[in-house]
Amino acid sequence: MPQSDQTADNESANKLITLQRQLTVIVLALLACVGIFQICIYFADILRVLGISILFSYLFLPVVDWLHKYLKVRFLAVLVVYFVVLIGIIFSAITLVPTIISQVTQLLNSMYEQLPQIVHYFEQTLLPVEQRLHSAQIEIKTIDLVNGLLSIFPTMQAGQIFNRVGDVAVSTMTGTVYGLSILLLTFYFLLDGDKMQTAIIKIFPQKHREHLQSIASEIDQSLQAFFKGQVVLAFGFGILMTIVYYILGVHYALLLGIILAVLEIIPVVGPTVGFIPTIFAVLFDGTDHIPADRWTQLVLVIAIFCGLQWLKDNLIAPKYMGNVIGLHPVVIFLAIMIGAKIDGWLGIIFALPVACIVQVLAKDLYAGYVFSNNLPKNASGKKIF
Repeated sequence: MPQSDQTADNESANKLITLQRQLTVIVLALLACVGIFQICIYFADILRVLGISILFSYLFLPVVDWLHKYLKVRFLAVLVVYFVVLIGIIFSAITLVPTIISQVTQLLNSMYEQLPQIVHYFEQTLLPVEQRLHSAQIEIKTIDLVNGLLSIFPTMQAGQIFNRVGDVAVSTMTGTVYGLSILLLTFYFLLDGDKMQTAIIKIFPQKHREHLQSIASEIDQSLQAFFKGQVVLAFGFGILMTIVYYILGVHYALLLGIILAVLEIIPVVGPTVGFIPTIFAVLFDGTDHIPADRWTQLVLVIAIFCGLQWLKDNLIAPKYMGNVIGLHPVVIFLAIMIGAKIDGWLGIIFALPVACIVQVLAKDLYAGYVFSNNLPKNASGKKIF
């Protein structure tokens, strides 16, 4: 057999073996994902506590590191951060929480008082539709359509109220235990997070430690950049919009600003969803400091929001944090939808940090794949390691 034919046969055999290995790895990876998913479901509560603790630790890690430089004792730096956060919680409970409760009550009362007007508005709006259906010999009353829409809203019975009271009591006790666990775990993550990471890496063989240390460092940088950029800018924009709402005379300004700040953390879809309550608030109650009808007021509020949002996304965010996520908007949207499907709002919160970790791991796997394919080969076609 000629040497060229033998080389070609060897290359074909090597390609077939490589394909078989790749398929085996893919199948094993899928089975591992299914197994991990089932384990996560079984230990869901523990993983929630662990995940929230890690998120909080990354959120306060830059502050602790900064204080550590001046105080020289990390334990003292963590205590200072906890003390400041405790003071902030107490201050919020005394000042902000009563205001928020008051604004929620006012909003519900306003909606209840204007409900007859809304029903009448819908009846008048649907009246031409009823007339056209009547001319087509289709008898449908607008009041029936409105009642059908109102019947969608859930009703509460007396027996359900007592059941809810018991559920609230159990949830309060469970939430207290989870809250204390999160505080304790966050404290230890802030205090000894680097030591824990090093101890985990030392479990693996010596030849893999440097590579794993590089991956862990990149994940740390990605998560810290995400929290430094996305979270800080989101709450900063929420505070700015709260001030703007007060200046414009938008009712429930504090409540609307907090909702916007929380949802601003979610890229792409978060700002739009967070602004929807403001639209309803302006339509229901208008504004105090814009002398115009409600539709004009709404257009002006939307224009101001869009302008400030554009400034944040195109001028401030690139200079402050750059592209910390590095994901396509479609990937972000899919990650958010998957997170919502898995664990609701908590899944949405975890979706982007997990997507950042997956992105780092995918880049590392791709780099390893390219490096493996570019290795030199010997005369038989096998790669030289």
